[in-house]
Amino acid sequence: MTQPYYRIFENRKPYRPARFNMWWDLIFRFVSILFIFIGLDYLIWRWNHSINWDAAWLSLPLYFAEVLAFIGSVLTVINYWAHRDIPMQKPVHLLSEIQDLKPDEKDRPVAIDLYITTYNEEQYIVEDTIRDALKLKYPYHDVQINIYLLDDGRRDGRDPSKENFKKLAEKYGIRYITRENNTGFKAGNMNNAFYQTDGDLIVILDADTRVFPEFLTHMTGYFRDKKMAWVQSPQWFYDLPEGLPLNRYLELKFGKTGKWLAKLIPFSNKYITGKNIFGTDPEMFYDIILRRRNAANAAFSCGAGSVQRRTALHALAVDEREKQIRKLIKQDLKKNPLADCETLRKKREKEIELRPFAHHISEDIFTSIKLHARKWKSYQHPYPECKMLSPQSFDIFIKQFSRYAEGTLDIAFSKDNPVFKRGLTLRQRLAYLETIWSYLSPFWLIIFLIYPPLFYFTLIPPLKAFSFDFFVRIVPFLMLNVLVTNIGNWGKDTKRPEQFYQAGFWYKLQALYKVLTKKKIKFNVTSKTVKYSPSNLKHIWPHLTLVGLTFTGILYNLYLVYAGLHPSYSAFFANVFWSTYMLYLITPYIRAARWNEKMFRASLDFYKEKQNLAAS
Repeated sequence: MTQPYYRIFENRKPYRPARFNMWWDLIFRFVSILFIFIGLDYLIWRWNHSINWDAAWLSLPLYFAEVLAFIGSVLTVINYWAHRDIPMQKPVHLLSEIQDLKPDEKDRPVAIDLYITTYNEEQYIVEDTIRDALKLKYPYHDVQINIYLLDDGRRDGRDPSKENFKKLAEKYGIRYITRENNTGFKAGNMNNAFYQTDGDLIVILDADTRVFPEFLTHMTGYFRDKKMAWVQSPQWFYDLPEGLPLNRYLELKFGKTGKWLAKLIPFSNKYITGKNIFGTDPEMFYDIILRRRNAANAAFSCGAGSVQRRTALHALAVDEREKQIRKLIKQDLKKNPLADCETLRKKREKEIELRPFAHHISEDIFTSIKLHARKWKSYQHPYPECKMLSPQSFDIFIKQFSRYAEGTLDIAFSKDNPVFKRGLTLRQRLAYLETIWSYLSPFWLIIFLIYPPLFYFTLIPPLKAFSFDFFVRIVPFLMLNVLVTNIGNWGKDTKRPEQFYQAGFWYKLQALYKVLTKKKIKFNVTSKTVKYSPSNLKHIWPHLTLVGLTFTGILYNLYLVYAGLHPSYSAFFANVFWSTYMLYLITPYIRAARWNEKMFRASLDFYKEKQNLAAS
């Protein structure tokens, strides 16, 4: 078999977490307060002095888009306001260290289960995950660590055309668990295993989650806090593309023309394009966004790479089941008021199963909300303790991030919306709201993107005038917005995350439509192999349309300026500035959609060359 592409990245080392700096934090708070006051002043001035009421259809949506975007920025400030890292403790040994023992219960070493969840992933990927799990170190030899392969693909030998995962489990001496249906997606798979296993702590691993040897040693100590329900390790994608020098990229893209063009560009052999081409590096998400939420006890679980407390999950399952039973008994009594309650209860208890993990495509965040509402604690561990595979094609990237969007929005429009969920603190509600708000961004991003082309072709300004008063307010507002983001992110590079946040409006809009129209949401398993679609036009046609309209509109307006027919030079140049910024945000998305397998293979070759050069 050909070696999997990711094997060349085996020696990569994970990033180091950002170091907390008290002075930078104080500067962040000062700049944030200034940003909020200047932002409010700008929006109040905009409403009172700049709305073009003669073109309210254009002016009002733009204003409300600015308000919505500002709310998102304020939610980010609230999320970033405080910081709390818990000192790492030595790993737990005895059960009494993590929970109170019952009066007749004897103390014993803790038991730890590792769930490796799989559905349709290739055997070599799962096998690598098993091998690394077997290398786990733990200082107490009497602590039992059991590894379970949870196979939702039923590859137990019944279908000769499929690889036999039951034999794979037997080969490595681990237990194999499967089921006869896929109810509840990944959550259903784990629920099926939950009551067939008995570990006090449960480690959740995806098929490609390869733990480092010290994973348990570093992660279990936090459970000495007996209210700690789960601890999440960052998901580190160790196979992110290195990209290509610009001259090679142009040659691959345009052949001889590209090679000739590269010679005209200074340092084209030094400038790298395509590094983290799909914007999937989750470092900022784990090291900044979720880590900052520790201060509010609002860091949610992301499933893979987490350690869960069995008693917390079991208590949740019992509570949720009891709520369902009571609801159904009420419905039964409405139909038959004379029915015996005890008989009805026994009947419903047989029908309703215990579900520690919520049956949902975003079971991780959904279960987190329910546990937080019951006053359990969570913690985002700063250090990457495992490594995973990233989406290696644009189509796979879209499927994965669409699933995140659909799952989060489905929760937002359900009765379990965390903003209104009983039991959550105000800070927790605001933290979850920030996550939801990011997926509502199409409501304002699309307006920001389309209003310059609308101006170019209608020549109707969305403001009364692009006056000095306007510029003296918006320039400090935008500058402070950038400062807040950069200081709040502790120096992490925010360029690519911001670009893909803005350019992702289309798949987010589709997710919104699917949720609001109550279309069935599928659990799309992220493919771990390299699969390129022949065309990604369906994902980027709105972006290409906007780029085409923008360039055409600018050319048309330049002609009007040249002919002395343009009604407002200041409005034209202000819109050109905004268009330039918007194009800066969405064109990397278009370039990512055009990244193909040929470029991917070339980037691997380039990485090998670098490694060989470093070795020599």
